[in-house]
Amino acid sequence: MNSEDTRHHAAAQKLWLAHLGGTVDPRASRLLEREWALLEEESARHNLRGLTYRLLADGPVADLVPPALLERLRGMYLDTARRNAVAFHETRRMVLALAERGIEVVLLKGIHLARFAYAEPALRNMADVDIMVRRDRLAEAEQVYLRHGYGPEPRPDVDEFCTRSNHLAKLVKPGVPVVEVHWSLERPTSPFQLDLDGVWERTRPAMLDGAPVRVLCPEDLLLHLAVHVSYHHHFDRAALKGLVDVQTVLARHRDELDWDALASRAVAWGMGGFVYATLRLAEELLGVNVPATALGSLPHTAEDDRAVEVARRYILLPRPELPPAYLELARSRTLRERWGHFLDNVFLPRPQMERAYSLPSGSPLLAIAYLRRIGNLLLRRSGLFLRTLAATDAMRAPLDRDDDRVRLEQWTCAADGAAHATD
Repeated sequence: MNSEDTRHHAAAQKLWLAHLGGTVDPRASRLLEREWALLEEESARHNLRGLTYRLLADGPVADLVPPALLERLRGMYLDTARRNAVAFHETRRMVLALAERGIEVVLLKGIHLARFAYAEPALRNMADVDIMVRRDRLAEAEQVYLRHGYGPEPRPDVDEFCTRSNHLAKLVKPGVPVVEVHWSLERPTSPFQLDLDGVWERTRPAMLDGAPVRVLCPEDLLLHLAVHVSYHHHFDRAALKGLVDVQTVLARHRDELDWDALASRAVAWGMGGFVYATLRLAEELLGVNVPATALGSLPHTAEDDRAVEVARRYILLPRPELPPAYLELARSRTLRERWGHFLDNVFLPRPQMERAYSLPSGSPLLAIAYLRRIGNLLLRRSGLFLRTLAATDAMRAPLDRDDDRVRLEQWTCAADGAAHATD
């Protein structure tokens, strides 16, 4: 990205973040056509197109937004509304089926947020439906889903699967979202020491279109969201969506949130640094009001503070379109290393080539497939390949961003290492 592109991206991002944080200045909100396109790209990158549509359409600069852009975002907003309506209807049906067996259901993450936290469901999209049942009812809950047309079958052994997972294997049914039935908020192998009985005791009753459900209390919900975006996703994969979730929950429960309970629970569960980093990023990027005493009461290290700075940069920089193979090539220093990377990525192993080109095992057409691969790389990627070999300045940004990705992964891995060291 050259300096001009960087300037356009910064202008678009500044206006977009101002909308997300509710601090738009109409006097300084005019964007060029290219910058509006970049704003749209940012909203797509972070899975926030539905929310972005509502903020732009109802905001103070609505008359400045290109109509075509607004219409595209409106389409995504309506699509999210339709998908969520299907998810609510199907989840209600399954909750009632589980209730007939006396199985209580806690709504988690997206379906909880879309239905009970955001002002309207279309503002929060969800890839699947996450619910939680008690561990001793898990196998029974799975059977209820199977009797209602979910699969696939045969299923993994529940007890064996749950030694490494905090939910059943995914449940799939045509026409409705994928379902993950959890028994805990965290995997058994995670470094956190959750009090699951306490989590259940603090859940609150709610109604999903007439079906009785339960939801996490605000403090537990925030802890769950903070660890999800930081520890599990390393502030990658639509990180701003995760921070907007935190912002929305804080706004929804501002008058009842017990910051002391949140901090003490974060300490007891061993996730203070991750919660601290998430709240600081929500504060710095979205203007979320987090009491200084709350941040101060969360145990954190200098490494957590460095992770905040790295994550802030990582979240804001656009994702470069550079495949991992080219990152490896750009990092190599000697001719031998570069030649090795080139050969490894052009001449893939036979099984991988057969899968990529839909060839039967042992096909004599493999040699033609290799020629096709070389030709495609020369035609489609030659410019990128040459820039990578030359180690141009354009390669610096992708490499720096990948370095940040590695730093964030190492930061989260350190928690795993500390947990194993105390086992």
